[in-house]
Amino acid sequence: MKRVFGVDLGGTTIKFSIIDQAGNFIDRWAIPTNTENGGASIPGDIIESLKSKMATLFERGETIEAIGVGVPGPVNGDVVEVAVNLGWNNMPLGHLLQEGTGLPVTLLNDANAAALGEAWMGGDSAFRASTVVFVTLGTGVGGGVIVDGKVLNGQHGCAGEVGHMPVMAADTRQCGCGKTNCLECYCSATGFVKTANDLYEAAGDTRAYTEGKDVFDQVAAGDEIAIQARDITVDYLARGLAAIMSTVDPQEVIVGGGLSHAGDLLMGPLAEKLDEYVFPGTRGKYVLRRATLGNDAGALGAAFQAFQMLAAGAGEQMI
Repeated sequence: MKRVFGVDLGGTTIKFSIIDQAGNFIDRWAIPTNTENGGASIPGDIIESLKSKMATLFERGETIEAIGVGVPGPVNGDVVEVAVNLGWNNMPLGHLLQEGTGLPVTLLNDANAAALGEAWMGGDSAFRASTVVFVTLGTGVGGGVIVDGKVLNGQHGCAGEVGHMPVMAADTRQCGCGKTNCLECYCSATGFVKTANDLYEAAGDTRAYTEGKDVFDQVAAGDEIAIQARDITVDYLARGLAAIMSTVDPQEVIVGGGLSHAGDLLMGPLAEKLDEYVFPGTRGKYVLRRATLGNDAGALGAAFQAFQMLAAGAGEQMI
């Protein structure tokens, strides 16, 4: 069975995995991410770590077929166009890794990697969706769109930026991307907490929260203001997801990130609102579920992309 390296490149840690075609983790290790000097040493650090592992595998008569890498920024071919946390602009990472290891390399944005990982190995093993909308609700709102088993990357590597859809809202919020009133401003954990705190303040309540979990604890306790904040957040999210669904007609919609840990307190109302807003022809014909893979999703997605690259070269199809 073929094996590949799955690399999850983060701002503090670079996580490495060896993953086989069945989605099994054969090995894992990690090194710190050195962001000094604009992240100039990162490609060399990755190459050194991979070559060391390859030497060990060679001694055992084992081989690796390719490398898949998830990176925190838009990707165009073998170039990472921007990775703010790493200090990169137009970093030819794919070329450098291929030159340094002799293995074929494929790059993809980390949110897209998580989307692919979830579509491949998350959920019901008897059901593998080939068209998926994936959204993560954390400090920000990330996401990815998969169509016919392939990541929708776009002309500039910016497709699937679910969190930066414009929102019509009564107030104005500044987004980290430079725009105002992005979906992220209202559906991230940060946005959800702000909505709740604004409602409490308007009601003359001195409570102020910093964590989405704390607000959901109030939702579970039946607090009317917390429930109102949840419902506002869900409404924005359902409208945004429905817009994407009307474009790509997915089999599956997957919700991950910290807010998804609220479980039915989030997913139940979201299912109802999504059913209200989706195009009638798709109603009842898609699966809405929580992400299940956690931190493994990115490595699995990067590996899957590598397997896809190998399959395409052999004239095969993964899903």
